[in-house]
Amino acid sequence: MKNEILICRLITGEDVIGYIDIKEFKDDKVIIIKKGFVIIPTQAAKGQPIQLMMTPYAPYSDGDIVEVTADKVISVTKPKEHIKQNYISNTSSIVRPQKQLITETGLPSLDKK
Repeated sequence: MKNEILICRLITGEDVIGYIDIKEFKDDKVIIIKKGFVIIPTQAAKGQPIQLMMTPYAPYSDGDIVEVTADKVISVTKPKEHIKQNYISNTSSIVRPQKQLITETGLPSLDKK
């Protein structure tokens, strides 16, 4: 479990997704969360599907690394693939193009009309 994208459930009830690493610090284990985001389930109306929203974890800190002692973590698990991909696209500085074929009709016109 070294720098994998994982979800940590904290004793506060928050589910935090990020690049997770574990290190020993004195006599304790520390969970290192890089680029952590809290996963918040939302529902527009009763009967509607639940959607997931992500917001930065510890947004007022200087930097994007948070260390949490292991006794504050209830569980660590791998995210579902679509959640992982959503996290990657929201935290990446590289903009990925949509998958589509480039055709003559899809090219921009240079004519000024």
